[in-house]
Amino acid sequence: MKEAELVSIDEELNLLEERLEKLENTYKVNEELFFKESEFGWIACGNDKQGQCFLLNNDSIQDTLKLFFDLEGLGIRDDPVFQERDQTTEIFKETVEFEKGRYIVQLPFRKSYNELFDNYSLTKQRFQNVWRRFGHDSELCQQYREIIHDYTEQGILEVKTEITDNELKRPIYYLPHQAVRKEGNLTSKTRIVFDAGSHQNNELSLNDGLLPGIDLNPYLLDILINFRLNAIAFCSDIKQAFL
Repeated sequence: MKEAELVSIDEELNLLEERLEKLENTYKVNEELFFKESEFGWIACGNDKQGQCFLLNNDSIQDTLKLFFDLEGLGIRDDPVFQERDQTTEIFKETVEFEKGRYIVQLPFRKSYNELFDNYSLTKQRFQNVWRRFGHDSELCQQYREIIHDYTEQGILEVKTEITDNELKRPIYYLPHQAVRKEGNLTSKTRIVFDAGSHQNNELSLNDGLLPGIDLNPYLLDILINFRLNAIAFCSDIKQAFL
């Protein structure tokens, strides 16, 4: 059995370099790249000295792993904003009062309410937009009146005459409000939404000046465990919980 040496096509063309220009079925691009005619058409052959590297980053796998380890630590991690939220608890304990069958507590300002600015002109403009809307929708106007009357009867709202900063010796913040309608099969349910994030240009809103407070929603783990420990579960909804 005789030894045989295999020669690749690119090496073959290198060996025949002097004859390439004379061969009709071979085209030389440069010192490393050739095109040769075959039964299947023109084929490229040769060596490319420039190396190429491709990196594939699968973010979905990383996100899945991160979610997996986050679930492992659910319920045992320290809250990074615990100190700020604990401050709201102290304000609540120091200022809470029980008056006329309801609890009253001061707003948990970050520093002082003196940082607020008068937003009367902006709130008045927002109200005028709502008022013009009433002119085109009598049903909405009637529902709005009923809601305001209900809030007044419950003591949530009270009628106030025009007041000034000097009377209270503190800034006054006016809450803009608007109607949000949920279209149903037979009737349209309307609710009033108050905008505490409203502010003039380069000024703070009421939300900006308040601490976020404690998250009173129950932990998901507690809910899941209670569903497994008890045979019966009750579900309820607090009326006007977020007003």
